[in-house]
Amino acid sequence: MAQSDYSFEYSWEDLKPVRPLFVTMLVAQGLGLLAGLVFGRDGGWVERAFIWGAFATFLGYLLGLWVQAVMMPGSLGRNRAMVRHLGIGATFFGIFALLFPWLG
Repeated sequence: MAQSDYSFEYSWEDLKPVRPLFVTMLVAQGLGLLAGLVFGRDGGWVERAFIWGAFATFLGYLLGLWVQAVMMPGSLGRNRAMVRHLGIGATFFGIFALLFPWLG
């Protein structure tokens, strides 16, 4: 698959080379959503779940980089555009989660 540096849309099949990274992010996001519901204190349940899930997405990306490097050595370098795009999205969600209390 030829990767465009500008495309942010990927199918499940497109993500096959970085699937361990992507799945780790999804699992972390789900755990963050659940943690927000159980342990969150401020705001409504949707707000707590979203904020905790968004921040967990960034943490899942960092953990996912390690998981990807261990499970599929060399794949991070071969799929730089996808890894970068996933990182940009995860960073956006992480920053948004940190700034959300001051935005509202």
